[in-house]
Amino acid sequence: MQATLGLVAAALVAAALPARADLTTVKVTIPAIAAYYAPDFIAIDKGYFAEAGLQIEIVEAGGGVGTPALISGTVDFSASPAAALAAILRGAPLKIIYTMADRATYQLWSTEPNVTSLAEMKGKSVGIISRGDTFEIAMRLTLIQQGFPQDWLSYTALGFGAQARDAAMASGSLPAVIVAESDLEPLRGTPALARSHLIVDMYKTLRWPYTGMATSDKLLATKPEMVERFLGALVKGVRYMKAFKPETLAILAQREPQAPAHAIEIDYDAVIPTLTDTGTASDALIRQDLDVRAGLMNIPKDKLRPASEIYDYRLLEKATAALDAAHWQPSR
Repeated sequence: MQATLGLVAAALVAAALPARADLTTVKVTIPAIAAYYAPDFIAIDKGYFAEAGLQIEIVEAGGGVGTPALISGTVDFSASPAAALAAILRGAPLKIIYTMADRATYQLWSTEPNVTSLAEMKGKSVGIISRGDTFEIAMRLTLIQQGFPQDWLSYTALGFGAQARDAAMASGSLPAVIVAESDLEPLRGTPALARSHLIVDMYKTLRWPYTGMATSDKLLATKPEMVERFLGALVKGVRYMKAFKPETLAILAQREPQAPAHAIEIDYDAVIPTLTDTGTASDALIRQDLDVRAGLMNIPKDKLRPASEIYDYRLLEKATAALDAAHWQPSR
């Protein structure tokens, strides 16, 4: 863990902007430059964080790195709540404080021409990023939703990044792969995609607490006002993202200049309908997700921590109420 945290610290130094003495520095990990994290970039570029007295240092790091850093206090917030949730269920003193989306842009594709339904996939392996990740959680929730047992499929970890999953689809090395909709762009018009079949579009069929923000119990206890200000700025970023598409695409393009403009737009268009209205998830969606994770982690349901010890939306609700009371709306 120390080596991992050292890498995070080095990345933080590299990503840091010149410090302003009048602002409190806040360190945030995000897993990728993607539309789901546009509100963070918007809140930086539009000055929402600065207005809240905060200077943000963004680190691109997956939940496997971000969560240990959050626990140690190396970073203040992590945009990988799924990884934080797994740690919380093992006893980590963390909370999920914002739920950005209630579904993901995931799709299950078969690479075998003769397999066209989930019923025909018994015993087949599905490519994901890593065991217990959000791809596997989404697949397990889908199995429950469609009445299949949890052992209907097996899972193969392909590692971080869309390229590995795209390669598995292109080669047919696995019977099936879960991809985000935007991951398919490099495969458009190729024989690999032509021979494959979309089995389940989870974007259309599955709702669950997806991405958002997590922090530590310590920060909530010692700096609640700062957390509230951070969340208020983030909510402003979400509202701006929903209101101004071209401007949001431009902000994302600045962060990822190598990405084709049409791919950024596809990602944006897919993400917008998934964003929650309130930044929260319902008790029913939370409980469904927790039950699946408990099964993966061999936690008896009667030993599962209550949702109130995992999710804490109080400061988010306070920040949102203040914005609504002020009739705040984004402007260009």
